Amino acid sequence: MESLIGHTLHNRYHVQRLLSRQIGRRTFLATDLETQSPVVVKVLLFGPDFTWDDLKLFEREAETLKALDHPAIPKYLDSFDVSTDLGQGFALVQSYIDAVSLEVAAQAGRRFSEAEIVDIAKQLLTILVYLHEHAPAVIHRDIKPSNVLLSDRFGHRAGNLYLIDFGSVQTVTDKKNGTITIVGSYGYIPLEQFTGQTIPASDLYSLGMTLVYLIAGKHPADLGQVNGRIQFDSTAISKRFARWLEKMTHLQLDKRFESARAALTALESEDGSYCSYPNLKPEKSQIEIFRDRDRIAIKILQPLPSIPSSASLSFIAASFFALMTISASGVLIMTAIIFLVIYAVQKTPFYSVITIERNGKIKKFLKINQIQWDVQSLVGGNVNLLTYSPGYTFDRYINERGRTIRGGEVTISPKLTIFVGRIECVVGHSLLSHAELWWLGQELSDFLDLELQVVYSTPKLPENREHY
Repeated sequence: MESLIGHTLHNRYHVQRLLSRQIGRRTFLATDLETQSPVVVKVLLFGPDFTWDDLKLFEREAETLKALDHPAIPKYLDSFDVSTDLGQGFALVQSYIDAVSLEVAAQAGRRFSEAEIVDIAKQLLTILVYLHEHAPAVIHRDIKPSNVLLSDRFGHRAGNLYLIDFGSVQTVTDKKNGTITIVGSYGYIPLEQFTGQTIPASDLYSLGMTLVYLIAGKHPADLGQVNGRIQFDSTAISKRFARWLEKMTHLQLDKRFESARAALTALESEDGSYCSYPNLKPEKSQIEIFRDRDRIAIKILQPLPSIPSSASLSFIAASFFALMTISASGVLIMTAIIFLVIYAVQKTPFYSVITIERNGKIKKFLKINQIQWDVQSLVGGNVNLLTYSPGYTFDRYINERGRTIRGGEVTISPKLTIFVGRIECVVGHSLLSHAELWWLGQELSDFLDLELQVVYSTPKLPENREHY
C-alpha cells in the first residue's frame, strides 16, 4: 500500500508519507486539497490477511469518532471506498495532530518529572471521564505510550495531550449486543480484557501502565508483578503518587478505582486522603482518613459534654476505654482527666488518632491542639486478620450446661478490630455508627490488602442471672 504515496484519493486527499503500518492496514499523512490542511488517512485493505473483525473495528472507529467532540481526540472528517494495486479497501479520514507520541519522546531521551507525569495523568483522566461518561460509554481499550501524543512543553505543564487510534474502541452498546473482539497491546491491558470482559476500569489499568513506562523507562511486560502489584523502582516518585499508581494498576478489578472520575478526584485531593470508598462515608461523619503508600491515619472527633462534671469524666473514660485497649486503666483515666481540664479551659475539641503502617506498626494517641498523649503502641508485625463485629442484642443465652437462660438483655457493641499476630487492636467502637465502622473496614481492607471478616461475638452470661 506504500504505492499510494504521491497519489490523490477520492479526488481530494493527496498522500504525502507513511505514518504507521499494521497487518492489512496503513496510516498516511495527506493534504486535503480543498482546505489545504494536513489530515490523517487510515486505509484498510481487503487482502489475504483481511478478517471481518478488522472491518468491524474499522467501521466502529469511524462511527465512534463521528459521535465524539473533544479537543484532545481526533475529529472524524470523511470515509470512502478505495482502490489500490493490491485490491479494494476502505479509508477513514481524521484531523491531523502535530505532536509526537510519548513513546517517541521517551525513546528520544526525554525524562519526565513527577509533576509532569501527574499532569499527564490528569489530562488523560479528563479525556477518559469524557469517554466513559458519554452515552453510550466509550472504552478505548488500547491506551499506551504510542497512542498518546504530546505537544511541546510550556510553563510547568508537560504539554498538551491527545489520545489517538480508536481502532480498538468498544462501546457499552457493542458489548450488550455481544460484538466483542479481544484487542489491545500486551503489557498495557489487564487480565479481564483477555477474556473480553472489558469495562471502563480496564482503561485505567492501561493508563497506569503508560505512566509506569514513563517512570521506569521499560515496557510493562518486562517488569515483574507480586500479589497483583507491578514491580518497579518507585523511589523517583512520592509515596503518595506511588500508592495512587498502585491502585490504578492492580490486577484485581475491585482493587482499582471504580471510575476515571474517582481516580482523578483522588489524584487532585489536597489532603493526601485517597478515600477509596467515598460513597460509603456517612454524610455527617466526623472521621477523617489520611493515606499514603505505607501508612493510614484515622482521626476521630471525640464528642464531649459542654460542662465538665463527674458524669462527663465517666463518659470520657468509658469512651476512650472502648476505643483503646491498654492494660493500665489508671493511666487512661489520668489521661482523660488531663484532657478534660484542657478542654474546659480552652473549649477546644480533641481527637483520638490511630496510625497503621503496612509493616504492622500501630500507634494510638489523643490530641488537642499541639498536645499529644500516646495511649498504645504496637511494634511491627504480621497484620493477619481484620474483623467487623455488628452490634446486636441478646435476650436469651445458653450456659455451660446447655440450658437456655432468659431474663434481661445483653448488648454487644459493634467494633472493628485488627489482629497483629495474637494482639487485638480495636479501631472502631460503640460511639461510631454501623455505617462508619463498615466504611472504615473497607478502607483498611483496601490498605492492608486483607479481606474484611464479619464475625459475631458470643455474649458473656450476665452474673447472678439464672432465670429459666
